[in-house]
Amino acid sequence: MIWNTSRKTSGGFRGWRTVAMLGLAGVLLAATGRTVSAQSGDDANREHEARKGIVGVWTVQVTVRNCDTNLPLGPATHSLVTFHEGGTLSESALAFAPGQRGAGHGTWTRHGKRTYAQDFVALLLFDTPANLPGTPTFDPSLPISPGFFAGWQTVTHTVTLNGTDHLTSAGTNAFYNINGDLYSTGCSTAVAQRFK
Repeated sequence: MIWNTSRKTSGGFRGWRTVAMLGLAGVLLAATGRTVSAQSGDDANREHEARKGIVGVWTVQVTVRNCDTNLPLGPATHSLVTFHEGGTLSESALAFAPGQRGAGHGTWTRHGKRTYAQDFVALLLFDTPANLPGTPTFDPSLPISPGFFAGWQTVTHTVTLNGTDHLTSAGTNAFYNINGDLYSTGCSTAVAQRFK
């Protein structure tokens, strides 16, 4: 009886069904709105990543190369590079005797959609003798090294961003003694991955 009574009244069963359908439609719209909002957020994150380009911290593997043949002159060494917003950079490398080389400080500029230039300088705090295979003083227990004088090193590379999380670079380096005399130049390449 109650069932029949509510079916017959205009505000009864049909009214409840309309309210339920409207409520369901509201829930679906709200869920769709959240999905669109989440997708918009993902798109915004991707757009932000693309806009920031190389800004961030990168783990880098550097290979010193023969400038004429491009052949590697030894195994890759590790470094960290941070490209700061505003065009400055910081760098640390493991390719030297412990405590011999200070952190690199420099600048970067955008040269194209995915191409950048980087230049930095690092201080070398003390001399180390050469340790090269085939020489009378070669010690295989020590790292292979051409030898360095106290002074500074400069590095100039062209950087190419490959996707949002990988980059490659290639360029030159130069070494100066404490008097500012250039005593060595070379070439190197690098591959890097964004540190997250």
